[in-house]
Amino acid sequence: MAASKHTRKGEPGTNPVFRELFRNSNLSDKRQQEWQDAVRHAGTGTPPLRFPVYEHLYQFNLCAEKMVELLEELSSKFAIEPKALLYHQSLIQYARAVISLDIVESMAGVEHTEAWLFQTQQRSEEEKLRDPDDVYITVRHREAERIKMGLPPRIRFLDEPRSAKKPVGKQTRAIRST
Repeated sequence: MAASKHTRKGEPGTNPVFRELFRNSNLSDKRQQEWQDAVRHAGTGTPPLRFPVYEHLYQFNLCAEKMVELLEELSSKFAIEPKALLYHQSLIQYARAVISLDIVESMAGVEHTEAWLFQTQQRSEEEKLRDPDDVYITVRHREAERIKMGLPPRIRFLDEPRSAKKPVGKQTRAIRST
């Protein structure tokens, strides 16, 4: 009896197509859990955002920048020493950068997983829409391109009339015999 690594039920808000993709993939349970944790908050905020974390990160960075600017203004009104000003501004910018980095790194895994999910879903949908006979049209176009480039055809279609030209091998024998 085979056992599946996918014994957990899908999150109620998880797209059923994605649940099936996760179930049929070699994607780690950790990656699946990261994605589900991130999308659990989908639809929150005003307006609803796919990942409200990006809006919060943007706001956080704006506030940090505003703090640096306010500190600059304070230094001009209240004699803050230039070295101390630079030190305090760098502390603010360092905290902003480290926090942003942590958030962006954690979201990178989610984005990679989503890229894989949506690409897999796109391929699946394209496969459903694709006509299996399109391959023959593509081959005909490619053969026409080869002929225009002066290359010999690789295949012959049964529904095309045979060429009146004699093969090159017979022509060279006929020329040699004369």
